[in-house]
Amino acid sequence: MSPSTSMISHKGPTVATLKAIEDVLRREAMPMTRYKIRQALGYRIGQPLLDEGLEYMAEHEMIYDEGPGGQVLWIRTSAATRARLRSK
Repeated sequence: MSPSTSMISHKGPTVATLKAIEDVLRREAMPMTRYKIRQALGYRIGQPLLDEGLEYMAEHEMIYDEGPGGQVLWIRTSAATRARLRSK
C-alpha cells in the first residue's frame, strides 16, 4: 500500500502558540519587537507562525501591533470582545 497523499490544510496558529505569545507580552508588560518576542520564546516559534499569531491577536483586539519593524503591546481586552470570542 502506498502512503496517503492527502493535503494537510494550514489553519493558522494553535492555542498553545497564542498562549505562549500572550504570556511573554503580559510578563514583559512593555512594547516589544517581533525579534524580542521570538528571543523571549527561545526561538521555539518560527517567524511566519509568530506573524500569523500576532495578526490573529490584533484582529481580535488583544494586542496593538505596529507591523514588521514596529512594536507589539498587549492590551487588556474588553468584556464584549471576550464574550464574542467565547461564543464562536
